Amino acid sequence: MGVSLRSSWMQSLITLLENNERPTGVIAVAGLCAVISVVSLIFAVLLFVGAMPLSYGSVLLPGGLEQSGPESFLIYGTLTAVMAGGLWARQGWARRLTVLLASLGIAFAVPAISSAVADGRLGGIIREGLQIMLRVALVYYLSQEPVRDWFATRASHF
Repeated sequence: MGVSLRSSWMQSLITLLENNERPTGVIAVAGLCAVISVVSLIFAVLLFVGAMPLSYGSVLLPGGLEQSGPESFLIYGTLTAVMAGGLWARQGWARRLTVLLASLGIAFAVPAISSAVADGRLGGIIREGLQIMLRVALVYYLSQEPVRDWFATRASHF
């Protein structure tokens, strides 16, 4: 069952890419990056004006990076906006950068989930676990051969 489901999913992805259509997964990843960018930039503005504490941003920035100040949210928001635009424009560097940052996010989340498990914080376990699963799925999807090939063959109308 698992093999046939995987092969049918892969075949539908290959069919989409043969028709030179933007894959639904790329649309979702670019949209997620855009949303994260907007939220990060809003956080940066609210932090600059002192309207919220730094700790509220721990959901967005892993590994305690939120404690670096509003500049970290500004940098992260700008970076994810550039990634979203690059993914949408079918830029291979954006795919590689997204995979790299998602992989780094996984590495940063491991100590946080370990701490949450050790302390018995269910909310932290769920939050960090979901972030790890999302990032692993993102790395897996963007590393699939049909998706890599789609980014490698740039079409003139994209």
